[in-house]
Amino acid sequence: SGNSSFMKLMKRFIVALMLLSLASPAFSYRFVIEAERNANYHNNLGLIYVADRYYAAAIKEFQIAILTNPDTQATAVYYANLANVYMKIGYPALAEDVLQRAVKLSPQNFTYYQDLTLAYKKQKILPLKLKHYAKDTKNPMSAIMVGLILIEQGKTEAGLSKLQEFCYLEPDLIITPGVQSYINAQLKKHK
Repeated sequence: SGNSSFMKLMKRFIVALMLLSLASPAFSYRFVIEAERNANYHNNLGLIYVADRYYAAAIKEFQIAILTNPDTQATAVYYANLANVYMKIGYPALAEDVLQRAVKLSPQNFTYYQDLTLAYKKQKILPLKLKHYAKDTKNPMSAIMVGLILIEQGKTEAGLSKLQEFCYLEPDLIITPGVQSYINAQLKKHK
């Protein structure tokens, strides 16, 4: 009988605590997963590992950042960081794959096109990619790739001409000032 009354008292206590926790914010705790903040944390940790040349750990951290916060413009940065590591350790095909993903998420970032061109160059597939991008006349960004590939092939004048044509045809795109700045730097370099 004493055990039974104790059990009843405990049940009432637990029920009262549950009701109190539902009614009072002081007794409730909200656990919120902040994907963006977690992704940034893992990306930053990856950058630290890159600086320390722990490339395997950096790759894992960038992959976690991507998985934690997929399909955002910030994710493009994580892909680009991952590509940078792949290039450093000699895997340009993997770099190409993640750079293409970065371009899809953030097509207005000129650096991604430059890095993608270098990944093609390391794989010795510039002529193949030039044909591919030259055929794609519907996407104005293909002109950027054509220009950059031509420049990497040593056809600087033709490449710069293609990039200038892009700037003329697409003056209002966010990427255009970056392309123009690149053209100006190349012109100064080749004077």
